[in-house]
Amino acid sequence: MSVFIKRLFFACVIIAAALMVCMNGSGLGLLLVLAAVVIPHRFRLRWFLPMLFILSAAVHLAAVYAIEPAPVSDFARMVDAAQQAAAGDFSFQNLPYYFQWAYQTGFVLWEALLLRLFGSMASIKIANALLLSGINCLIYLFARRFAGEQAAQSAALLYLATAFPTLLTCVLTNQHVSAFFFLLALYVLTGGKAFSLPRALAAGVLLAAGNILRPEGIVILAALCGTVVFALIMRRSLRGSRRILCGTAAVLAVYAAVSAGASWAVSASGVNRYGLSNNWPEWKFIVGFNHETNGWYSAEDRARFDEAHQSDTPAEITEQSREEEKQLIRERILCAPPDFFRLMSGKLYGLWIANGLGFPLGHLNSPEVRVCGIRGSVIYQYAAALDRTVFAAAALLALFGAMALMRRKPEEQEISAVLPPMTVLAFFTVFLLVEVQPRYVFLPQIFLYLVAAAGICAVHGRLCSGGSRRQSDGSENDGARV
Repeated sequence: MSVFIKRLFFACVIIAAALMVCMNGSGLGLLLVLAAVVIPHRFRLRWFLPMLFILSAAVHLAAVYAIEPAPVSDFARMVDAAQQAAAGDFSFQNLPYYFQWAYQTGFVLWEALLLRLFGSMASIKIANALLLSGINCLIYLFARRFAGEQAAQSAALLYLATAFPTLLTCVLTNQHVSAFFFLLALYVLTGGKAFSLPRALAAGVLLAAGNILRPEGIVILAALCGTVVFALIMRRSLRGSRRILCGTAAVLAVYAAVSAGASWAVSASGVNRYGLSNNWPEWKFIVGFNHETNGWYSAEDRARFDEAHQSDTPAEITEQSREEEKQLIRERILCAPPDFFRLMSGKLYGLWIANGLGFPLGHLNSPEVRVCGIRGSVIYQYAAALDRTVFAAAALLALFGAMALMRRKPEEQEISAVLPPMTVLAFFTVFLLVEVQPRYVFLPQIFLYLVAAAGICAVHGRLCSGGSRRQSDGSENDGARV
């Protein structure tokens, strides 16, 4: 009896301590990080992939039904256009927004398809939740190739514990579906007989699909090309590299062909006569180098140049405005070094450090709002602390992972291991040049967690040369070694 009482007392103390820790978002974040890193290392998790998908779907669907932010900004414009398109009305193409950034039409059609099939905006959020669950599974499958089974499980659980991607499912954003296709494309390309023609063709189609839904494909392609160049440098010879070079060329060709074909189809069908083009490419750079907003959106810049970029604006006025815009960009770049440093610091903070919960939870961030008797601002701050704590741990693990991967010998490097850090580097560089928002980190954050898998493996003391201890998933990377 005394043993039972001691165990009961010990259990009560542990539960009380855990509850006290969880009173703060950072405390819960630390507990989730420890659980994600330790549990796969201490216990053998059978049937992990289906369990991960079910758990992820449950968490994400719960968020979708618990949080219902109103569509705002671009999200409101696109869902309004999608509702028109679902009814067969494509007059939204006459709006200046769909002339200046016609490439948004791809996501409008995706939303219109879901609305046509299911008749509810909730279907878009549910699709986001399921696609995010798929992304979580792909993180596990991708990381398993170079970091081992247990570290891959930890990375997937760590991503699931991050509040930002889960809460973003509540927003009608194009990031989930696009990121799913991008990650699936790279997973297909680097698996099995990596860079073989069938895999390259499939990857090119998937990359193009992701880019049609959100135009970030050029950054993924830059990272892929950088990885291939790294592979060639490490080999110091073209011997045995023919498949990688031909596969990369096939990816680029298919990507370009599918993208051009989709743009032509959108234009020829009358959905949007401007296709999927970007008729104001200077805009992202104008805002990206705005010192007053630290690279965030600027209403003043929009008001200053917007009239020159309308569909009925005479060509000479548009060209004159473009010259003025380029001059403004040069002036903002060629500023005093301290000013430029402050701009870059502000952009890095806005993208990588500030939380991205404004769109999903911004409506709660007010003392006047109450949910079940709790002030909305308290809920917002709790979620922000939870999100930033888990992400900070993932970033630290990614730093360990990058250093561990760099210590591998050249002949032990794998393309699947080089590609994630190369992608993070590509996004890091690109966002120094263009507009930033906290939610824009969604896609590079996925690859950061892949790098974190290598860091978790290093923490476990299991980062073996070339990933020789990884458990086979039936798709060994034949030819994927650098």
